[in-house]
Parts: sequence; C-alpha cells; structure tokens
Amino acid sequence: MHIVELPTDLYGKESVPEERPVDLLTSAVHVKEGGLVYDYAWYPGMNSGRPETCCWIASRQHEPIQLWDAFTGGLRCSYKGYDQFDEVEAALSLAFAPIDGSTIYGGYKKSIKSFDINVPGRESSSWRTKSTASCMAIASSMPDTILFGSWNRSISALDARSGECLPVGNYAPENSHTAGVTWIRFAPDTEELFVTGARKDPKIMFWDVRNLSQPVQTLARTCATNQRIYMDFSPGGQWLISGDTRGILHAWNLHEKDEAGRPKELLFPLHWDCLNGVSFHPHGPIMATASGQYHFPHSVTNQDMGDGEPAAASEAVMEPAAKESRVENSLTMWWIGGGVFSEQ
Repeated sequence: MHIVELPTDLYGKESVPEERPVDLLTSAVHVKEGGLVYDYAWYPGMNSGRPETCCWIASRQHEPIQLWDAFTGGLRCSYKGYDQFDEVEAALSLAFAPIDGSTIYGGYKKSIKSFDINVPGRESSSWRTKSTASCMAIASSMPDTILFGSWNRSISALDARSGECLPVGNYAPENSHTAGVTWIRFAPDTEELFVTGARKDPKIMFWDVRNLSQPVQTLARTCATNQRIYMDFSPGGQWLISGDTRGILHAWNLHEKDEAGRPKELLFPLHWDCLNGVSFHPHGPIMATASGQYHFPHSVTNQDMGDGEPAAASEAVMEPAAKESRVENSLTMWWIGGGVFSEQ
C-alpha cells in the first residue's frame, strides 16, 4: 500500500499554468503486505492538522482488518472477525460509519460484522447473510441501512437494527447485473440514489431507495475484465466518472441530458491500458486515475511465424503480451479546473 502526497504548490490553487512541469511522485509511506489487499477505507474524520485522525483501514488475505497510521505507516491495531469455526477470517469489503467513523463495518463471505473503532479485537455485532458482501455502501442519512453487493449478482439492503435483509432488483436481465457486483456508491447530492457496477458487465445501474424493484436508469461502459472498475461522483454530485478496459474515462453530466434523454456523456482517452481506478479530490479541482491489469503471455509457434510446420509444445516460443497491447501501471493526477469538465 502506498501513500503519495500532492505537490504543495497545488494547494488552494484555482488554475495551473500549462508550462508547469509534470511531477514524478514517489511514495511518502509504503506498507508492504504479504498477500492480496482486498479493500481499504480512509477514516472519514481525517485532518492532517490532527495526526491522531490520519489513518486508514485495510483488509488483506488471511488477515484481520488492520488500522494503519498515515504519517508513519505503522500498524495501530487490528479488528478480528471470526467465522463459524471461531477462526479469524479476512473481510472482503470495508466501510466506516459515514457520520463520525466510530464504527467499522466488514463484509465477509456469509456475514457483515461491525467493530467499535475504539475497541480493537473481536466484533461488536454480526449479521448473517445468504451471500458474500463483496462491496458495501452506507448513506449518512440512513446510517442503519447497509447496502451490499455480492459475487452471485445479488444486491441487498440490510437493516442493522432488525437484521432484516431486503433484495434490490431481481435476476431478470433488465433488473440485475450479469456478473458479480463489485461497486456501490451513493450520490452525494441526493442520497436517495445509488449506483452499482459489476465485473465483466458493461452496465452501470442507478437505483432509488424508495423503489428497489428495478433500476431507474442504466448507463454503459466497456468492462471486459474481472477487475473492480471504480466509479466516483464529483463532490457536488453533478458528474459521475468511470474507467473502462480500453483506458477511456467516461464522464456523465447528471444535470444535463442529451437528445435521447440520457445524461450527457464525455469520453477522454487517458491511458493505454485498463483504466480501473478513478477518484475526485474532495476539495480541489483534481482527479486521480489508476491503470493496469495482468497480461497473460501468449505462445507463438513456428507455424505462426510462417514456417509451414506446426511446432511441438516444447518448441513454442513465449512472447510478452506487451507486443500486442501497451502495458501501463500508473497512478496519474489530473488538473480538471473549476468547471470540472468541459467540451474542450
């Protein structure tokens, strides 16, 4: 896990000169993990002027939820979720209580657990679920309702007070995703709407919490990978952005419609490889994008090279996939200006 600091000359700026050189940033904090990092979340009350609030939680393979110090990269404490055999299991998704961050929620294979941030150790509450909680979202206006998606294509709403679980949509093609749900996010301007996305599924679906039977709108992107392709809303809720596997950024203006009555869409070819991560800066006119994916090598036989005779399996020549498509693994920050996006 890496923490990268923004250049100080961008703080509080309303514009950046075109001749400004591009900074090559290095990690200010680097935490080496021994396994896959499943999910992470920043403490919502973080303030750089108060070092005790500068922290984040992360979950990785075969490990409990861990709280990390953003200044030193040191481990502060751990929160352990236990399965039915009373063994520690890893959380697959994470979320903080949206109002004050006093509670940590972890999504597991067959449960959702909550932890008091001030009391490390075992969970304080647990709710059994019929499906894996692969992603979660909680609205500040509904702190007792946890929306979570699953790898079996289902979306559910859990009431933390009663433990009741309500389905969102159904398995009909027009009312569900075609693969595992990997992303849920509430619109910040109106927390009545939330958006979902899935792996290897081009659909981005908008839902209204007042009518969970069917989506209110569906948008499209190119998603041909099992990766989690992130989405994000601009702080005011006007824009929704998402990457795709072609390296193109999709930006929808939710306050402006096109001729077909759909949100106006702008496309920006930003990367050579899969654009999987997108994020708006919460206060400044800056957007971050991340690119990269695993490329499988392909075998080239003598026949492929024009010899006329097929080669034995042992004679196959392995060529890197980069000769077919450019490989790019990067974190890039873009200055988007006061207007956020424009036709130019």
